[in-house]
Amino acid sequence: MWTVCRNYTTAVVLGAVTVFIALAGVSAAAVNVSDSGWAWGNPTPQGRTLHAIAFSGGVGYAAGNGGTVLSTSNAGASWSGLTTGTIGDLESVQALSPSTVVVGGGGGCITRISTNGGQTFTRIFNVAESSCPEPVAAFDFVSAQDGFLLLRNGSLEATTDGGETFSRKTGIPGTPSSSGGGGDAGVALHFNTPEAGIVFVNEPSGVSSAYTTPDGGVSWSQVSLPAGAKVTAVHFVNATDAYAIGPNTLLRSTNGGETWVAQKVAAGNDFNSIDCASAEECMLTVTAGNELVKTTDGGATDTVITTSSSLIYGAAYASPTQIVAVGESGATVLSSDGGATFTPSSADIGGEYSRLRAGPDGLVLAPGAKGDFALSANGGQSWRLIATQTSAELLDVAFSTPQIGYALDVNGGLQQTGNGGASWQTLNPGTTTPARAVVALGASAVLLIGPVGIHRAVDGGRFEAVNGKAVASARLSDYDLAGSTVLAFGAGTHTLIRSTDLGASWRAIRLPLTDRKGRTSESIRSVAFTSADHGFLLDTNGRIWQTRNGGDTWREILSAGTSDGIQLAFSDPMHGFLSVGSFGPEEGNAYVLRTDDGGVSWHPQEITDGSIPSDGILASSALDASLLIDGTSVTNAPLDRLLFTTSSGGDVAGPQESLSLSTPRRRLSRRTLKAAHDTVTVNGTLAGAIGGEQIVVSSRSLSGGPWRHQQVVAGANGGSFTTSWRITGSSVFVAQWAGASGRPGAGSTVLSVTVR
Repeated sequence: MWTVCRNYTTAVVLGAVTVFIALAGVSAAAVNVSDSGWAWGNPTPQGRTLHAIAFSGGVGYAAGNGGTVLSTSNAGASWSGLTTGTIGDLESVQALSPSTVVVGGGGGCITRISTNGGQTFTRIFNVAESSCPEPVAAFDFVSAQDGFLLLRNGSLEATTDGGETFSRKTGIPGTPSSSGGGGDAGVALHFNTPEAGIVFVNEPSGVSSAYTTPDGGVSWSQVSLPAGAKVTAVHFVNATDAYAIGPNTLLRSTNGGETWVAQKVAAGNDFNSIDCASAEECMLTVTAGNELVKTTDGGATDTVITTSSSLIYGAAYASPTQIVAVGESGATVLSSDGGATFTPSSADIGGEYSRLRAGPDGLVLAPGAKGDFALSANGGQSWRLIATQTSAELLDVAFSTPQIGYALDVNGGLQQTGNGGASWQTLNPGTTTPARAVVALGASAVLLIGPVGIHRAVDGGRFEAVNGKAVASARLSDYDLAGSTVLAFGAGTHTLIRSTDLGASWRAIRLPLTDRKGRTSESIRSVAFTSADHGFLLDTNGRIWQTRNGGDTWREILSAGTSDGIQLAFSDPMHGFLSVGSFGPEEGNAYVLRTDDGGVSWHPQEITDGSIPSDGILASSALDASLLIDGTSVTNAPLDRLLFTTSSGGDVAGPQESLSLSTPRRRLSRRTLKAAHDTVTVNGTLAGAIGGEQIVVSSRSLSGGPWRHQQVVAGANGGSFTTSWRITGSSVFVAQWAGASGRPGAGSTVLSVTVR
């Protein structure tokens, strides 16, 4: 953990578990995720763990997991999500002014600065933001231009141009970077001016030493510390009053760090963060996260505060009386009376949900456990819980109008509401075999899909089996709607059927690679049609197909670069998403691929940690979409209720950069390939790159099979990169980049290498 503290600006913490308290009307604006244009719908304001919070001039910044940085200008009553361009966990934040903020984390590999209120963040010092050779232990900026980085190896790096360049100063005594060497590690620092500062280093046992410099790190003098002090963070209230904290450690200085005195309240407390309203009044957090510790006399005595049911990782003063505290899974609590009482400012509708369904007039529906479902009337920006009259898990929900809807449970029970879910009545589904899905078509027709065939009711009548060769014995599990056209299919089967008359009659659609005898090895994972004739199909091998004539012919889309697709969702023939189980070497984070050109190219969008279930994404227009992600809590309990929305197509605002691939020879003979040891070189360019962007290049045999991936770094010399591949025949290549702060992601078109 690295720590930074400066005048009401920084608190750094660790923690445990938070339980959200439902609270209506929190945070009017949706909070964006850190690396794309998706925003949180539930929990609110967002659901990623926050580790640190800092204020300056009434503006606060909170930082946490997955590159999350939030800003608030009203003491935590509402928040804005900032696009940092990184998905690494952030553990430190320093607010230099209302518009300048520095964040860090990623095991010491991430340091980023923003001078425009978080509109864009710039990477500083480390080019590689994982497995970096010189991790940063702590940072401290005196101004937007002048700052210092303390490396774990004891080196001190100084910048006078806002992090564009750094100069190395004299290594801290007792550390590997000093002339005399040693085993101490850098942990904390503070500079009052570009010349005068103090650093703390720790022995392997955790016992600390401190050194001051009067000349910007050219020379060092040791400062005496109380015996056994173990410092992990330092906080200066002003130029003379300061505190240093850690396990069983609370030290106070009243002379700018020249001398330090141990305070009584340290005994038995493992402190991780501190922020102060004055030289005497401070709020501290503890490692366990279950309480705040307040002192009004500089640490001589304390008061222990429990903040409702939330475990807190960081706390900071927005004013002498206003305190904002943050913690696990995005919990936020507020105090307007100096910490005497706290009120939760985060909310969670609770429950567990399995899929998303589109409803009329912009409704989004999510069937859930215990007979409940979640409903959004604004495209997923906010949600409320609707209870039916069953306690069984709901398998599906469908609404024909905002008032008339149907709920199907896993046991086959079917209910209807005529008043938007206020009350329900039980219907006879017409079969004892539980259906797999329910579809409401207009105001008159209702369909029950599968597991074999379809049952249909019209104008409130009985459900009866639909006859016809294509449907009577079809094994079906799901459906897709394209205007008045309904398509039913069986996931994992060869069956795809279509109706254009409200489900009264059905016609079979030929799948890709179907031979003249009607046989095919293709089976279906997902379908997304935008009209009766135009649609996309994802097969169980992860291959994507497109038809423009209702399935008479199909062509393969090769540009997605993955075999790990989960679901397709298209709003029109040009704009759509592919949810994926993984992206390149990334594990544990949920990604979607976005196309704006009908599948000619796809670019990745990172959302949050977790996974996207089948039927977890809806695309309601070219720019509007909703998303469900299955996550877990810190105790590994399921959190299958992470809900997101976008009105930007999932992209951040910024100039669209191009990504391209090339190779010296696109046509090779087998003799030429053998002479090259079956190896081809594929070069690429990310236009507008600043250097250090991580790009995933993927390759597959033209005839099929799994995709292979390489992650490379774009060079500062024009954004160029190079990959080398062993191939045995004709192959295809694509490159994809997930974007950065103020820069949407990019995907290349397909590069083909033909071997004859």
